[in-house]
Amino acid sequence: MNALLFVNLDSFDAQDYERVQEAVSFLKNTDLTATPLGRSHQDGDRFYVQTLEYETEPIEDFEFEIHNKRLDLHYIVEGEERIDVAPDTNYVGISDYNDERDIQYVQRPTAFNQILLHKGDFVLIGMHEPHRTNGLIDQPTHVRKIVLKLGR
Repeated sequence: MNALLFVNLDSFDAQDYERVQEAVSFLKNTDLTATPLGRSHQDGDRFYVQTLEYETEPIEDFEFEIHNKRLDLHYIVEGEERIDVAPDTNYVGISDYNDERDIQYVQRPTAFNQILLHKGDFVLIGMHEPHRTNGLIDQPTHVRKIVLKLGR
């Protein structure tokens, strides 16, 4: 399992990352090929799993999004995908914040990093960090991905 913690020091809050050990333990001790599609393994607002399967597409087809309540840990079970992440948390919204889904779509940041994830890789994306996912790398690929939503 390869990991990448992506964060800008100006927006880093160590207490947000205390749950990472619990998340990694879940990944190592769970049959991730058998988790049901959709939301599962919920522990109140602290933790839940979202299992997704899809074909990657050109990343330009997707909007950047942010979350206010939870960190996103994206783990690739099968396939590969590109995720763009911006460390700049001074975003401009293009939609209203949806409190129930903890999501707001934001303008494309002027600067962002392209992260290429392959089977067994994960990236941890901080709260308020604009990101977009599901991007193809060289060609469309089927992806099975676990997104762990980590609250405080």
